[in-house]
This record gives sequence, structure tokens and C-alpha cells, in this order.
Amino acid sequence: MTKDEAKRRILKLKKEVQHQRYVYHVLDSQEISEAALDSLKKELFDLEQQFPEFITVDSPTQRVAGQASNAFEKVEHSSRMLSLNDAFSEDDMNAWMERMKRVEPRGDYSLYAEPKIDGLAIALIYENGVLTVGATRGNGFVGENVTANIKTIESIPLRLQDVPVVEGVETIEVRGEVYMTKKTFEKINKERDKSGEALYMNPRNTAAGSIRQLDPQLVADRDLRFLAYTLVTDVGQKSHAEERELLQQLGFVIDMAGAEVNDVAAVLAYADALEKKRDAIPFQIDGVVARINSNKLYTRLGVVGKAPRGAIAYKFPAEQATTVIEDIQVQIGRTGALTPVAHLRPVQVAGSMVQRATLHNMDEIDRLDVRIGDTVIIEKAGDIIPDIIQSLPKLRTGKEKKFKMPLTCPACDSPVVQKEGEVAYYCSNKNCFGQQKEGLYHFVSKKAFDIDGLGPKIVDQLLDTGLIMSPVDIFHLTCEDLEALERFAETSAKNTITSIEKSRTVALNRLIFGLGIRHVGEQTAVMLAETFGSFDALRSADFKQLEALHDVGPAAAESLVSYFADSQIGAMLDALMKELKVQNPEASTRSHTLDGKTFLFTGSLEAMTRDDAKVLVRENGGKVVSTVTKKLDYLVVGAEPGSKAAKAEELEVPQLTEEAFLRLLK
Repeated sequence: MTKDEAKRRILKLKKEVQHQRYVYHVLDSQEISEAALDSLKKELFDLEQQFPEFITVDSPTQRVAGQASNAFEKVEHSSRMLSLNDAFSEDDMNAWMERMKRVEPRGDYSLYAEPKIDGLAIALIYENGVLTVGATRGNGFVGENVTANIKTIESIPLRLQDVPVVEGVETIEVRGEVYMTKKTFEKINKERDKSGEALYMNPRNTAAGSIRQLDPQLVADRDLRFLAYTLVTDVGQKSHAEERELLQQLGFVIDMAGAEVNDVAAVLAYADALEKKRDAIPFQIDGVVARINSNKLYTRLGVVGKAPRGAIAYKFPAEQATTVIEDIQVQIGRTGALTPVAHLRPVQVAGSMVQRATLHNMDEIDRLDVRIGDTVIIEKAGDIIPDIIQSLPKLRTGKEKKFKMPLTCPACDSPVVQKEGEVAYYCSNKNCFGQQKEGLYHFVSKKAFDIDGLGPKIVDQLLDTGLIMSPVDIFHLTCEDLEALERFAETSAKNTITSIEKSRTVALNRLIFGLGIRHVGEQTAVMLAETFGSFDALRSADFKQLEALHDVGPAAAESLVSYFADSQIGAMLDALMKELKVQNPEASTRSHTLDGKTFLFTGSLEAMTRDDAKVLVRENGGKVVSTVTKKLDYLVVGAEPGSKAAKAEELEVPQLTEEAFLRLLK
């Protein structure tokens, strides 16, 4: 990136971050997710580090968020209330440690790690042991006097406990976070739902909005909590660990999960362990705060911009982030459909580096108004392929380019066609090598034949060497064939052949799904298997029989009839059936509890995986769909749900907890 490009990008980022931070911190609202905002801030911070000549006093990296509300008196802080810079990776953490050691090469760099609460920062002033002022952070220098509201929070002592070390100290200042528990947040939203009021977005914003209520009684009804994290007043404490012990002695609640650690590696191990039990923690956390344990060294390291040099916030892997679309290329699928794929500037999302995201089709590109060169928000939940959910047009420079679907297939150069009534574009060549390759990827995949050891790279090798041309060839492979390939040793070859042999016994629905027939997804394959009972019966079904089935319709019926009528495919299927032992479904004994009901799942479940939950739906007569529409009967919401929850709320689709879903089955 040139200096001029960096300058323009920094200006755009500053403007957008300042706007989003105002919306979030001053208006207690939200236009984009916190993860997406964090990603924009991190990009701005990194660019300013690379080009420090463009750092200005009005940059969001140089000040603390927000302005004091006019609804309260102003309070000038005794010392600036700082916020923390963010780290998202081990490299970021190591860079932080290196920066500190350049400033102060000598010193005790042992650390203290504690959960980063997603709450509202508050400063408490005690005069002669009695609470006199409670103030919000505001802009860091001046906050809002919310003392009357703060006094309603039971976990904040109105008078400090007698501790010998603070005897004779007239003024004591303590800082911490006001927060709302997940349980209280859910209770409030249930009550608002019953009364027809709009639901609140998240516990943090609800807590912040509560503190800014002019009526203290309304605050008292919200059951807010307070966790103290620092004692500003120097009463002789030498370390952060001592400080926390002293806070507890004074009568404050502290987070008992905090721990002294030796180095960055120990912080990362602490964060990993904390993230695994994140859902069980009664309040929201979004990462770990790591700081120098020695108060003397912490003070000596000083402040850079808006943040102390001696502390940092290590954020948990976010499910959303912002990045730039560097190109849009077309990928050929197993059915011949051409899918536009965004090639992204690499970015960490949900713990992995993301470089590509599907754009689905031209209608989706038009809906999102996505262009090559755009800054976009991407979302990734678990192992799901990331989606682009929003573009940020305010960050455009004028050099962005609109994407057009190619006229010929990128794999075989055959003409591209669009069938009437369909949004997708297709390669017109049914023998296209690109389709063949994608079809084999699908055939060996987990939800089809589930053959371990035959990932896309191995399938590519087998195709390139001519060892396989169709699914039938997979069952003719030998250990010797595989051992001759790169990546294979004797043991891995034997393991793969064992997996192939195991896959010869296959459930009828997996066989149907594995063939990759256009318009036949996982749910339809289950229904076809249960309806026809055998593969021969399905192959001989006519258009009328298929079209009459629930959820098949003319497009899928036509696709099935055409597939089985193709003589080349028929010969392949005859050969394939000689290699397989197909397990036909038993006579239907399934429950009809969920007959006619459609379900969609978001977030992680506790009692089962989402795949297990989908099986339960189908076994009880229901159907699992992939998108939120007004026709959806239920969205089952687990921990850390994605954007589907917001969409369901917008469309007024009923949402179920995992517990409520299991009650339905009973």
C-alpha cells in the first residue's frame, strides 16, 4: 500500500469508526456488530502504526469513546479513564510484549490475566469511606454523574470496609464494570415480548441504557451488578494481584477467575480454557485482559494514545470481521452451477484465517451491492463457510468495480446459460471436468459416503493421475495405488482403503444425496429414501409420482427423471450398485410430532450437535431448512447465535431455546 493509499484509507476508517462508536457508546444502539467494529478499529490501529505520520489527535485510536450525556451533570475524572488496545492473535500479543520491552528493557514482565467483561466502565469516588460520586467514562476526561443510579446496585458498597492500609486516606477511587447478567437480560426481554415492546439487543447496551435512566427506581428494577478491577488510589499496593485482594477487603466483588501468569503463552492458555467455559459464565465476556502485574513497571510504561502500554485486551475469535474484496471469481459446482466467490484480504474470523467467501449468485451480489474493492463485513459461525453479510459503501474510493457473470465456463470454456425462472447460471457441458471434480468431492463428503482420507487435494491427485474418473473407480483403488501418491505412506494408505471398504455399506438416503443430483439436498434425499424404500424403486419412478411428493415439485422431479434417463449415468449407477451394500430404510416407525413444521438452527447447542438436532427433527416428521423466511415455523437459538436470530426477529419468526425445542419433541 502506498503512502497516499494509506492516508485515504485511514481517513475513511476514522470517519466510519467515529460514527459507529458514537452510535454504540452515546446512543446505546448498534448498526454493525461489535466484532465488525473491532475489526475496523484494528485495521486503523495497524495502519497508523505503519504510517505514524498520519496519526492525528482526533483519531479514534487516540481517545476513549463517547461524549457525556446532557441529561446528567459532568464529572471531571481525577485521572484519565483509558480503554485498551485489542489483540486478536498470538502474533499481536507477542508484538505487544516486544513494544513494551523496547521502552523498558529491564523489569518484571510477569502478567495478570482476567476475563474482559462486556459492560459499562464506572468510576467510584469514596470520601472518608463513604460513596459520594459514581461517574461513567464519558470521553475519558469528563464523564456523567450517575451517582443516584449507582447507589441502587447492591454489589457496590455505600461505605467501605475498614482496612488498616487505607486508614487516614481521605479519597479512594475504584473503577470497574457495571453489567447485566444473561439471566436478567433474558427475563427483561421476555417481559417486553409479552407486552409487545421491542426487544433489547444485548446485555451491555441494556446495562448502559439503564444507568442513564433519570429515574433511579427504574435502574433498581434492572438488577445490575458491579465488578471492581482497579484501585486508582495508591495506598502502597505493589501489584495488580495485591490490588484485587485489597478491593475485595474493601467490600467489592472481584472476578475470582483472574490469575497471575508468567508470559504471553500462559495468557493464551488461560484464554483458551476460559473460552471453553464461556457459555457457563453468568455474564458476557468477549476476551481476556492481560496487564503487567507490577504496578511500578505498569506506571513506568506509560500511555500511548488512548490506551496504557502495559495492558491489552486479547479478544476471543470473532464470528464477524471486516475486510476488503480483492477479486470475485467464479467456481463451478457439481451440478454445473456457477457460483461467484469473493477473494478477500486475509482476516481472522472465528479462530481461522479467512480468504474466501461465497456470494451465492448475481441476485445476492445485487442485493448486497457488493463490488470488487469494497470493504465488507463477513460472518462465520463454527465450521460454516463464511458469508458476506454487508458492504460498507461509505469506505469506497471510487475505484471499486461491479462484477459481471462470465459468458463461458471457467473450467471447460463452454457457453454459460441461465434457465428461465432460475437465478443461477450453468455450464452447458454436462461432461465438464470442473463438474466432475466437484461431484467427486461431494460423493466422498461427510454427509454422503463419509470417506476419511479422500479430501479435495487427494481427489485432485487421483484425477490428475487417472486413477479415478467416476465414483465407481474409488472402490477399485488399492493400497499400492495410494502409496505411489504424494502425501501417502503405508499406514495412511491402509487407513484410507479401510474407510473406503467401510463406506461400501451405505444408507439409501446417503447414496441418493451423494450422487449430487440437482435440486436433491439432504432433506429431500431422506424423504425419497423413506417414500420409495429402495434405489431400484426410485430409479423407475416417473415424473408424476415424483412431482406429487411433498417438497419435491416440478424442478426436482424433472431433474431426477433426467438424471436416471441418461444412459451414461445409468451405466455408472449399474456398476456402482455392484460395489455397494445399500441399507434400505425400515418400514416407517417414526414419530409424527413435528409433521409439517420447519426448523432452522443457529448458535451452538449444549445437549447435542446441530447435526444431531436436525436428525431429531426429521425423525419426528419435521423439515430442516437453510434460510430464515416468513414461512419458517421455528428458529432454535443456541449460544452465540449468528445473524439468523436478528433476521428471525425482524420477520417475527418464533424462536426456541434448546430446552424448549426438546420439550416440543416430548
